Amino acid sequence: MATYNGGQFLYEQLQSFLAQTRLPDELIITDDCSSDTTEEIVKEFAKSAPFAVEFHRNERKLGYCGNFNAAS
Repeated sequence: MATYNGGQFLYEQLQSFLAQTRLPDELIITDDCSSDTTEEIVKEFAKSAPFAVEFHRNERKLGYCGNFNAAS
């Protein structure tokens, strides 16, 4: 999952993973230097998620495509 200043919608997105019929084995999130609450929301979600959650913040902004590529 790639994020950038999506804190306003991120809680609902993360909760949707919990509602799936089959839970993911892990969730890898790459963040493109958000300046909002994105990182805090992910870290709070990771505490109780029934699967591994990895959060990686890019050292510099990579843009839309670069952030998705960083996740692979």
